[in-house]
Amino acid sequence: MGSLSTKRPPWSALALVALLSASAAWSQGAVDSPSGFSLETGEIDGALFQLVVPGDWNGRLLLHAHGYRLATEPLRAELDLEDGAYRHFLSQGWMLAITSYRRNGLIIEDGVRDLENLWDHIAERHGRPKMTVLEGFSMGGVIVTLIAEDEPRRFSGAVAAGAALGNPRISVALTHKPRIPLLFLTNQSELAGPRDYVAKATAADLEPVLWPVGRDGHVNVNAIERQTAVDAVVRWIESGKVERDFDPTHEFARARAVTITDGRATGSVLRITHDYGNVFSSFGPEDMKDLGIRKGDVFDVVTATGTFVFTYGTTFSDVPRGQPIAFATADGEVLLALNYGNAAETLQVDKGDSLTVVKK
Repeated sequence: MGSLSTKRPPWSALALVALLSASAAWSQGAVDSPSGFSLETGEIDGALFQLVVPGDWNGRLLLHAHGYRLATEPLRAELDLEDGAYRHFLSQGWMLAITSYRRNGLIIEDGVRDLENLWDHIAERHGRPKMTVLEGFSMGGVIVTLIAEDEPRRFSGAVAAGAALGNPRISVALTHKPRIPLLFLTNQSELAGPRDYVAKATAADLEPVLWPVGRDGHVNVNAIERQTAVDAVVRWIESGKVERDFDPTHEFARARAVTITDGRATGSVLRITHDYGNVFSSFGPEDMKDLGIRKGDVFDVVTATGTFVFTYGTTFSDVPRGQPIAFATADGEVLLALNYGNAAETLQVDKGDSLTVVKK
């Protein structure tokens, strides 16, 4: 892809803009607690957006670029405000922002434009940010990599988590010459694409950095690892220096939260992702081990509506499209998902519902 124009198309009418006063009463003691914020939602050129604006904005903006979503899914722009990294940066006075993009599916160039449009809206409505750090997941990691090569005017630095570089379904021409600090945060099982990019970028004025996370998976990183990466990019922006040989892996010590009796474990649904219908359970890897369930094994998940067969693996692509997969997340929880599907709809469960795991 060649140089992207910095000329903006005419603005579409902003619709659905609402400022919602809110107060944050956080209860997870160890995480910083923002005292208050406002939410702003709207639409720009067909792309929905959400801003989370602290009461005393410090001029810094964390702008999220989400990953691939099925073309048939509705557009959504909603940040998880229980996420520890977002809570931390909001408590420090950062503004948070996300765009749905104007459509779902494989979208790169339009994704770039939608992020630029959202930044322009923020600058017009709230004043030009003093610093903007992009955070891109999967396909969003490709989008922020492309932006890092082309757009130094709006954006200050970028973290690309699980960037889908080298994915044959994503076609984009890269120069391998980022113009702003670019840090790849990548699981050890997916190093090839980012490692190749870094190897080809040795001639860049700003050589990118690759931080391998010591666990398998796809964007299987936790809030502390993401916070550490963003903080490193901030220091890089401010000082011109970054630690290149660094292991950001952080493992949580997790309390047991399920009951195991006669080869059956009973737990519950902790939360469900809005975008993909992934089900985070109260089961942990130690619970699976005690049940005798190892990587590659199949097991039953029993809900109020039926019994479903899952494979225990390391990431979504361990099974064919549409098939159930379970694996341990970076937070030490067992995730129940469908590869390119919605596990919550299939299981017909909601937050707090009971789950039983039985080895087959």
